[in-house]
Amino acid sequence: MDLVKIKAQAKKEISVINNSRDLERWRVKFLGRKSALSLFFANLKNLSLIERREQGAKANKLREFLEELYRDNKERIAQQEKEIESWDISRPGTKAPTSHLHPLTLTLREITQVFSRLGFAIVEGPEIESEYYNFDALRIPPSHPARDMWDTLWLKSVSKKGRLLLRTHTSPVQIRYMEKHQPPFRIIVPGRCFRHEATDVSHDIQFHQVEGLMVDEEVSLANFKDIIETAIRGLFSQKVKIRFRPSYFPFVSPGVEVDIKIRNKKSGAQEWMEIMGAGMVHPDLFETVGYNKNLWQGFAFGVGVERIAMIKYNIPDIRLFFSSDIRFLKQF
Repeated sequence: MDLVKIKAQAKKEISVINNSRDLERWRVKFLGRKSALSLFFANLKNLSLIERREQGAKANKLREFLEELYRDNKERIAQQEKEIESWDISRPGTKAPTSHLHPLTLTLREITQVFSRLGFAIVEGPEIESEYYNFDALRIPPSHPARDMWDTLWLKSVSKKGRLLLRTHTSPVQIRYMEKHQPPFRIIVPGRCFRHEATDVSHDIQFHQVEGLMVDEEVSLANFKDIIETAIRGLFSQKVKIRFRPSYFPFVSPGVEVDIKIRNKKSGAQEWMEIMGAGMVHPDLFETVGYNKNLWQGFAFGVGVERIAMIKYNIPDIRLFFSSDIRFLKQF
């Protein structure tokens, strides 16, 4: 074996050694009396004087390299073995930090669990939506002033159902679901929505909604009121004052806003806060999906997940949810 191969082999084998026993075997193999390097020195006498000097110098340099390599690794292994010997196996270990769920995930799970107990199935829909499902099928044509309520993020692509966009609400799933399913049914649709609007303490470019839809032969606002009161009190684990007031949404008739009474953090006074928009499904939607509008009735609602989380956990600014500030997230 020539000097180059001896050096390469020695470096390769010592790189995986982690104990004194194997290191000693390495020393005997590469620096011992019967090592390849020792045999190389023994054969120098067979060379000419000039070759003997040249090869001898190279062999001496290799031996110095191997001896230094041995010393360095001996110190490394000795330190490792010392640390192992001083390890107290009876000493309690250090508890590894555990992760936890994001406050929005916690809130979303609570909402879905509450409505699941009330018989609602969980359905999902696409975040990239068509103009038809996001607006037209929900009675919001291009000329309708209600489109001003949604600051839409439009995409360049176009589908068979019109221009594509990032959905502004989870309501399009109402149409998608009714096109493929026959009543009666109860569903909720959790998901992320997007609007191109200025951010502040209560608005962000992205947010989460939970859409609800119930369709049956005899469904009324009284049914909606009972279900929503049960759900809200389940979410807040206490008696909460709730009120329903008239409002307008193009795809329901009549429409209502649902408010709950909460304490103002600054003044300490009780005040009403809107948490949900809702109403009876407009008959035009039933005609759009091929239902008999004289047979079926239903109600729909949409609740903001961030708003529920902010009330439950006393969070003052919606932007904290997406700030990735570990000081904020560790609180949950």
